[in-house]
Amino acid sequence: MGDLSPWCWTAILCAVSSDSLFQIRATRASPPGYASADRQRRQVYSAALAQFDELIEAAAAVGPASRPLPLFYALSQAGRAIAAAHVQEPWRLRGHGLSAKPLDGQLLDVRVEATSVDDGETRAPVDSFSGVAGATGDDILVESATIGTLWASLPEIVGLLPAAADAGLPPLILAPEHDPEGVRKLTDRGHVYAVIIGFAGSGEGLVDHLAAHYPTSGGAELPFTQHLPQALATHTPYGSGFLCRWPADSETIDGHIKTLNRVAPPVGPPIQPGGPGLVFPSSPGFWPRWIRPGVGGVALSSLLTWWALLFGLSMLARYEPASWTGALDYDSSNLAAPLDQLLTIGLDRVPELVLEGLRSPRSSE
Repeated sequence: MGDLSPWCWTAILCAVSSDSLFQIRATRASPPGYASADRQRRQVYSAALAQFDELIEAAAAVGPASRPLPLFYALSQAGRAIAAAHVQEPWRLRGHGLSAKPLDGQLLDVRVEATSVDDGETRAPVDSFSGVAGATGDDILVESATIGTLWASLPEIVGLLPAAADAGLPPLILAPEHDPEGVRKLTDRGHVYAVIIGFAGSGEGLVDHLAAHYPTSGGAELPFTQHLPQALATHTPYGSGFLCRWPADSETIDGHIKTLNRVAPPVGPPIQPGGPGLVFPSSPGFWPRWIRPGVGGVALSSLLTWWALLFGLSMLARYEPASWTGALDYDSSNLAAPLDQLLTIGLDRVPELVLEGLRSPRSSE
């Protein structure tokens, strides 16, 4: 590290001075939720985010051999701020609420599972993982999930996995149907139509595949008619796929958007032709979205997926340093470059997800 010139250090630290970090810092003067009026909550909120800020900078300053440790603990400390702002009682978090095993096997096969913490007084689960899930209204793992499955479920990093990796199912793209004349809106306002991109099977098998593996996509059906006896392959700027539809919450624009938000929650990187980005979309309308597969038996949010993934990687880095650094050897490991890039992306993605958790918890909607 001593070989880095001053301008290199400046570039490293500026790289994580993103708009998300700025907005997180801005909340400390006027905390959201319960932390706005409760003195103890406000103190925890401010102190936890101060630690988050320093740990993110520390994660940017070190290499991939050590980066999982400060990056995970940055997220963990931010979780305490999220709980202080949005959890009723008990809001003080104790323990990780996760375990990872076996650490001496293949990296992608390491399993992360949820545990519970008994604080000895309230006998309520107040571990960090379930506490943050309670604050954001998200599900927690009900089954163990491998590092490979967690990794494959995130659209911003799934493309990093080596082609031969035996990991989990990837996200699918939900793209608007090309309908310049507005025919669907005129003839079938009771349904929302979209194109599913990324499914390798036949159109007839798509509905069953969605029902079995993509828990937010329930209610999907193929728009068969007597003139259209098979699934319709459709071309879009984002790729070719199959036309599907879902019953709309109502026949209004808001009802259609609410349906889309349920099928493909809008928290995630926007989709650009040619590859995903890393910035949240600014409009609540119908842009192309990701449908993420179920992880650990639930529709695990992006925040908690990154949480579990970084926990698993940090446990490997902490307790199996030899095998971890071996996985990072460019000359012998096909996971070395992907892991390095995953952790680099995490420097941007973690603040984005923390900001969403701080200011827009589902429990307050």
